[in-house]
Amino acid sequence: MRITISSPDGLGDFVLRMPLIQALLDAGHAVQLSLRRPAADLAAETFPDAECLEISADPYHADTRRRKNPFRREHRAIRKFRPDLYVASLFARNFYDEVWFEQDQWRLPVGGFSTGDAFWPPGTVTDPSRLAERFRFNVKVPVSLPELEKNRLLGSAILGHEMGTAIPRLAPHAVALEAARGILRQHGLREGEYWIACVGHRSGIALKDWGEENWRAFFSEVIPGGNRPVVFLGNPKESPSVERIRTGNFSSINLASEPPAIPVSTALAALAAGYVGRDSGVMHMTCAVGRPVLAAFAGGHWGRFFPSSGPAVVVTQAMSCRMCDFVCPHERPHCITDISLETMRRAWERLPVTDGVEILEQPRDPKIDTISQEAAQAFARDLAVKRTAKSSTAGTGWHRIKRYTAAFRKNCDQVR
Repeated sequence: MRITISSPDGLGDFVLRMPLIQALLDAGHAVQLSLRRPAADLAAETFPDAECLEISADPYHADTRRRKNPFRREHRAIRKFRPDLYVASLFARNFYDEVWFEQDQWRLPVGGFSTGDAFWPPGTVTDPSRLAERFRFNVKVPVSLPELEKNRLLGSAILGHEMGTAIPRLAPHAVALEAARGILRQHGLREGEYWIACVGHRSGIALKDWGEENWRAFFSEVIPGGNRPVVFLGNPKESPSVERIRTGNFSSINLASEPPAIPVSTALAALAAGYVGRDSGVMHMTCAVGRPVLAAFAGGHWGRFFPSSGPAVVVTQAMSCRMCDFVCPHERPHCITDISLETMRRAWERLPVTDGVEILEQPRDPKIDTISQEAAQAFARDLAVKRTAKSSTAGTGWHRIKRYTAAFRKNCDQVR
């Protein structure tokens, strides 16, 4: 069977899909992967037998939604591949799949997820339950189920037999390892004596990061004497924030300003002592090369994107409004910004003796924990629909296709 797998989300989402992709390839299926960078770069390195199709436009960006047929090139390539099955993107489907469903004149069989929970992903215009009506392989899962397990269940449905539990694994090639060692020599670093970090502020991740002052204090005071070198990886847009964090008293290099190629970044993670930072694609990549992980987690996707293997310690501030899908009903995200330096210190001390994935929670604070999970989820759903209603009435172009008619407007009317 020829299978197109849509995965237009981040690097970490792709890493958690790797066992599913490998199982389909091992079963003899021809696979086409549709991804954005940097996941597309990692896919080309990891699955040379699969056809990799890079998605050029961000399906989550408002400008993309206002363009007429923004994924024409990508969908033409999918039709040229002539798949027998289209596997929709991750649990939280997005605009990329919606456009394909509207344009798909073949009415291809589709595999994907649905849920009985109240959930409306921010990346979709159409009600997710309506999208799921097309699924021939419809895997019904709770929102909070880890993405690795969601993908295993979908793989089992497609393969027609139980897909075993598998942990994502990456093995850097010799060329990438040598390039990584060259970077280490250039900066006077030695293998196994530095830590990879992905921290810092940029647009779109403010609800996931612990904060510049907190990270500066952690690297200066908690990692032994501030003498353990830190190698910052990440997006170039995070580089100015990383520079401010580096003003602390600790040894570090900022590779976020000009990120190495994905194979080299993977090799740097494999040669490191471990990872410290937020929930990120670099975190999942570090797990996949078998290194320890210490991660500060917000509650927006609680439980879904934990490290896939240990040793790992996940740190958070417990809140009743978890699973808000990062539509925070508070004036700031207490679940991440209220984590204390002392709690992170205890997590650091736990990491060497941790077997598996350990969760370290600060107890709920009744002064700030004032909104229930149900109320937070309702707030997120209503805001998502209102934002979509606003985008559907602005400008001209693709948003005027029939998808934005009676059913969608009915959903908007319910929250006006």
